[in-house]
Amino acid sequence: MRIDTPGLATDLAILELEGTTITDQGTCLVIRTASNPRYYWGNFLLLERAPAASEIPSWLDRFEAEFPHAAHRAFAILEVDADHSGWKDYGCTVELDTALAAERLTAPPIPAMDVEIRPFRTGDDWEQSVLLLSSDDEDGNPEARLAFEVLRARAERQQAESGQGKWFGAFVDGQLVARTGIVVLGPRARYRVVMTHPDFRRRGLAGAVVHAAGEWALAQPGVEQVVIVADTDGPAITLYRSLGLREAGSHITVERRPG
Repeated sequence: MRIDTPGLATDLAILELEGTTITDQGTCLVIRTASNPRYYWGNFLLLERAPAASEIPSWLDRFEAEFPHAAHRAFAILEVDADHSGWKDYGCTVELDTALAAERLTAPPIPAMDVEIRPFRTGDDWEQSVLLLSSDDEDGNPEARLAFEVLRARAERQQAESGQGKWFGAFVDGQLVARTGIVVLGPRARYRVVMTHPDFRRRGLAGAVVHAAGEWALAQPGVEQVVIVADTDGPAITLYRSLGLREAGSHITVERRPG
């Protein structure tokens, strides 16, 4: 399966770094992260073409067969210009995700004031990152979210300590209030989750950590481009554009969360 969008291409490359298996089944790719079954976007099916509405039940059955213990359903679809509305009849949300890329970055439009922007250095930094990310619990299951974030932090820390990537935080009086990471994948470097504590939003902190991570990556030997992915209709994409990132491809995500 040919994957042209840098968003999905770098997604899969990072997943493979973390031990995820990617199996080509002909009609789809099966992406499986056995070590973290709650990782929705580490356990999904990647389809080349958009199913017709009449085909959606068979794809949901296929997902269940591949992941019999999963409470979620997740699909990525390469074909963007098609009717994807049929998924909503099965309780799924459909989003158009846009990959943005840049060979150089511009300074954030809002300077971050009274904050320390720096790489993660200590175990406490990683523990604070776990707590920050797990506070955004959309499923109403805080224990499961915390367990998931512990596993994610373990994988991210291994990548940072191996030199494959680096994670940056915004700290106010020692408290981590915003974070992101970036992983080097040959000529591309891919951003990881960007998160700002709700009490510290609209202060330029997300822009500051994204800029710092990107500048670090672009200074690494052989890196030509940084890549990030955003919901096309979400607020973050405006920030990324203001830093000099431009659209470089898109794909569809289909998700049904537990409950």
